[in-house]
Amino acid sequence: MTDTPMAGPPATPPNPLSQFIPQRSAGLKLLLVCGLALLMAIPALFVFGVVQDRRMGADRALREVSDAIGGRQSLLGPVLILPYSRVPNTSRSDDLVYGRVTVFAETGQADAHVEVTERKRGIHPIPVFDADVSFAATFDPAALRAALPDGAEPIWADARVYMGMSDTRGIREAIAVKVNGRDVTMEPVPRLPASGTGYQPIPQAGVALAAGALQGLETATAPLNITATLRLTGAERFAVGPFAKDTTLNLTSNWDDPSFQGGKLPDTHTAGLKGADGFSASWRVPYLARDIPGAGVNLDLSDVTEWGRRDMAVRFMKEVSPYQSVERALKYAAMFIGFVFLAWFLFEVTSGARAHPAQYVLVGLAQSIFYILLLAFAERMGFDGAFLIAAVMTVGLISAYATSVFRSRAYGLRALGILSGIYALIYVLMRAENQALLAGALASFTAIALTMYMTRNVDWYGGRKAPGPA
Repeated sequence: MTDTPMAGPPATPPNPLSQFIPQRSAGLKLLLVCGLALLMAIPALFVFGVVQDRRMGADRALREVSDAIGGRQSLLGPVLILPYSRVPNTSRSDDLVYGRVTVFAETGQADAHVEVTERKRGIHPIPVFDADVSFAATFDPAALRAALPDGAEPIWADARVYMGMSDTRGIREAIAVKVNGRDVTMEPVPRLPASGTGYQPIPQAGVALAAGALQGLETATAPLNITATLRLTGAERFAVGPFAKDTTLNLTSNWDDPSFQGGKLPDTHTAGLKGADGFSASWRVPYLARDIPGAGVNLDLSDVTEWGRRDMAVRFMKEVSPYQSVERALKYAAMFIGFVFLAWFLFEVTSGARAHPAQYVLVGLAQSIFYILLLAFAERMGFDGAFLIAAVMTVGLISAYATSVFRSRAYGLRALGILSGIYALIYVLMRAENQALLAGALASFTAIALTMYMTRNVDWYGGRKAPGPA
C-alpha cells in the first residue's frame, strides 16, 4: 500500500493586476501619500468651524460688556442747529415748508484722556475705557444767518447746540456746556418721526444726541465760544468726528498698544516708542480734507460721525485676535501636512522600513490636533506662548512616533529637526503676514527640490523595470 502525500494548503491564486501594479512601488506610495495629505485637510475644516464658534463667543462677550458700560463710542462735538419755516412759491400761501440750518464751528479742538482696563467675561478679556473729554469750538453767527434760504423765517426759540455720542449708556456725568461763559442745560433728544405739520427740528446724526437751548442768538454778532466737558465709558474703540471746519484732536491714554483707525490717521503719536508709558496722539482735519460744507440746509450729521470715513479713531487691543491668528494658520494647513508627509515618505524610502497608510493618517490627525491646542491655549495666554506649547507637544509626539515606526533613534532625531523647522516656518508665516506668500512659496519650492534630490535614485516601479525601447 503506497502512502498518499498529504495535501497542503491551497496555493494563493496569482493577482492578475500584479503585472500592472507592482508590489512595494515607491511611485504608488507617493501618490497615496499625496492623496492622504489632501484628505487630512478635511479635519482642518472642522477645526475652522470650532474657531468660528469661539470667535462668536468672544463677540457675545463684547456685546454683553458693551450693554453694561457702553460700546464703541463715537463722539460729535458742538454743532448749531436753527429751524426755520418758509412759504413756498405756490398759490397756496397757507402751506409752510420747514427745514433746518446747520452751522459747524469755524475751529474746534477736542482733548481726551482715555484710561483703559481689561474686564473679564468668561475667558475673554474685553478692553474697556473711561474717557474724560473736553471740547472748545468757535462759531460765527453771521454764517448762521447767511445759510438761511431766501424767504425763510428762523424759529429762534428752537435754536439748539447739539452734541452726540454712540451710546448714551456710557455717560457717567452730566455734559457741562458753556456758551460765552454762560451755562447751557443739555437734554436728551428723542428720536421722533416728523410731526403732522412736517416740522422736525431734530437733525439726522447717526448717533444719540443731546441738545441745549441758545438764548439771544438772533442778536448775536460776536463769535460764540462754546466749551463742553463730558465723562463716558465704552469698550474697544474710541472716536471723534471732525465737528468743526478745522478740527484738532489731542488724545492720551495709558494703553501701550493702540491701533489707529478711521478716515484720518494721527499726524503725530508716541505709540510704540521704547520706554513710553501709554501713548499720545494728535490729529488735525482741515476744512478741505473734511469735505463737508461749513453751513447748509438740512445737512446730515451722520457724514461727520460715519464710521471709518472721516472720524479720528483708536482701537484698544494688545495684539491680533487669537482667532484671526489661528485662522491664518489654518489657511496653510494642507501645505504643512504635505510637508510632514513628504518628510515621512523620505524617511520611508531611505530607511527601508515600511510605514502603513494608517500611520500617515495618525500623523495627520496629530497635526490637526495641533490647531485645537493652539486655539485652546491662545484664548488664555496669547498666541506666542500658545504656539510654543502646542508646537513642542506636536513635534515631540511625531518625532517619538518616527523613532518607533522606523526603528531608529537617528530617524527620530531627523524628524525632530525637520518638524521643528516646519513649525518655525508656520510661526514666521503667522507673524510676517506681508511676507507670508513669499516665504510660503520659497518653502514649497525648497521642499519639492529636496524631495527630488533625495529620491533621485529611487526605483519608482518597485522592482519592475520600465519598458525600454523595442
